[in-house]
Amino acid sequence: MFIVVEGLDGCGKTTQGKAINNWLIQEGRETLLTGEPSNNQIGLFLREVLMGVQKTDPKTLALLFTADRYWHLEKEVKPALNEGKIVVMERYVNSTIAYQAAQGVERKWIREVNRFAIKPDLTLFLDMKPEIAAQRADSGEIFENREFQEKVYVEYMKLKDMIIVEADKTREQVFHEIKEVIEPLLEK
Repeated sequence: MFIVVEGLDGCGKTTQGKAINNWLIQEGRETLLTGEPSNNQIGLFLREVLMGVQKTDPKTLALLFTADRYWHLEKEVKPALNEGKIVVMERYVNSTIAYQAAQGVERKWIREVNRFAIKPDLTLFLDMKPEIAAQRADSGEIFENREFQEKVYVEYMKLKDMIIVEADKTREQVFHEIKEVIEPLLEK
């Protein structure tokens, strides 16, 4: 099973991804907890771009995320899935669509260059209003401002392949909702 956790910066993706992973392990499942950008050379360069150390244009950024995704899928995600593990990933194709479309890159083009990407079994969107997420975001990344997060939110809301989970509750309440979505899928 391949589970993706999406959402704005500061919405709790990392917290909930870890909670999902820990819960699955307690349930006796083998897992891979991962995220994008990955930890390979491209992912490390992307982290520098996100921190403002390196600069690039939005279309190049979309291609870099896509190249990182291809490597990540081939070297980590697909092997884990083939071993029967449940993969829990923070960010995936929808992040590239939402963030780079918010920068003016054509959505159709982003989808086309990502056509190789395997479809997740479940994509969760942690729904938090941009003004709250922007206040909570604290990594110092270039996209962590309210104005840009509002654009990203609009782009995310155009995507139809996600289960929306209200994320402006306590961590425990959000996780409870997530468990209710995942549990029936584990029984299949």
